[in-house]
Amino acid sequence: MDAESLAPKLAVSYPAGTVLFQEGDPGGEMFLIVAGSVRVSKRSASGDRTLALLGPGEFFGEMAILTGEERSATAMVEEDARLVPIDAAMLEQLVARSPEISVRLLKRLAFRLKATNDLAAILLHRDARVRVVRGLALLVETRGEQRGPDEVFVETNPQDLATELGLESEEVATVLARLERGGLVVPAGDNTGYLVRDLERLREFVDFLTARETLGELET
Repeated sequence: MDAESLAPKLAVSYPAGTVLFQEGDPGGEMFLIVAGSVRVSKRSASGDRTLALLGPGEFFGEMAILTGEERSATAMVEEDARLVPIDAAMLEQLVARSPEISVRLLKRLAFRLKATNDLAAILLHRDARVRVVRGLALLVETRGEQRGPDEVFVETNPQDLATELGLESEEVATVLARLERGGLVVPAGDNTGYLVRDLERLREFVDFLTARETLGELET
């Protein structure tokens, strides 16, 4: 979206710590970030889990006004921010007038749909190892935070991952421990998540396990 053209008249200042909306709230507007940053999080069995840390030029909260459903996550200002609130009528006007906005919105929705489809495909696998490794790879793609040339941090834990993947937390912990012994992941010192140390090896391991499951070679 064209933040520069919207900012002068429509941007509103929000101090750090401001909760813009909470999970479960009704949603009547989305937001465009002109300056600062916003953290989007979701409740889980083990506490709040960060889904994204967004910066200038990015937007969020669009699903609530597109679908009329309750907010699926909580958004809080991480760093003093200037945001443009956009309601359904304004969004319709912006989309009609700006091909750039339409394309960016469609790309965002397509990304969400792909992530949902990928998760559905993961849940079809019978083997817990395949689910966990592919689930971890999906987290890297959708919520990973780059920490090095080939290292990505993902905020998760066995309990949360088990909930997403339809497994027991003990099963997930066992698979993660194996990945740790193999040097693929390293748990964060503060227990907030895992550092995936070699993305290419993780992708290769995903392909390997998936192929073995297809051939019926994985142990039950």
